[in-house]
Amino acid sequence: MTKKVTVTFEMQNDHSFSCIVDDKFEKFGLIGYGPTAREAELDVFVSVNEMREDLGADEVPDIEIKHRKFDVGSFFSYYPFFNVTQFSKFAGLNPAQVRQYASGVRQPTEQKKQQLNEAVRNIIQTLLSDSRAFSID
Repeated sequence: MTKKVTVTFEMQNDHSFSCIVDDKFEKFGLIGYGPTAREAELDVFVSVNEMREDLGADEVPDIEIKHRKFDVGSFFSYYPFFNVTQFSKFAGLNPAQVRQYASGVRQPTEQKKQQLNEAVRNIIQTLLSDSRAFSID
């Protein structure tokens, strides 16, 4: 049986990353750590295997990530192909300010988080709508 879960990524003070499974399990919790957000996510699956060794395979379901939540630093770590400066301009935000969010120096306000989320949604929508209209040959 596969359990669909939500995970939250957080950049730590030492600029490493954690990936926490938000969903509750009866006998254990799942968390991963790594030098990048993606490596922290992979470490969650290592934790699943460790829990199976400790508790038995019947006690620990397979997991599938259905939703990912990020702080700003984790977002840019997970998706390193996004250029912070260009993304900031696309979002209508000051690039220096977003770099501070990404490095953990400052935290965005709720309004800034909404702007960042809206920019991500707009990028996704643009890629989806344009995907049938072009190819790279």
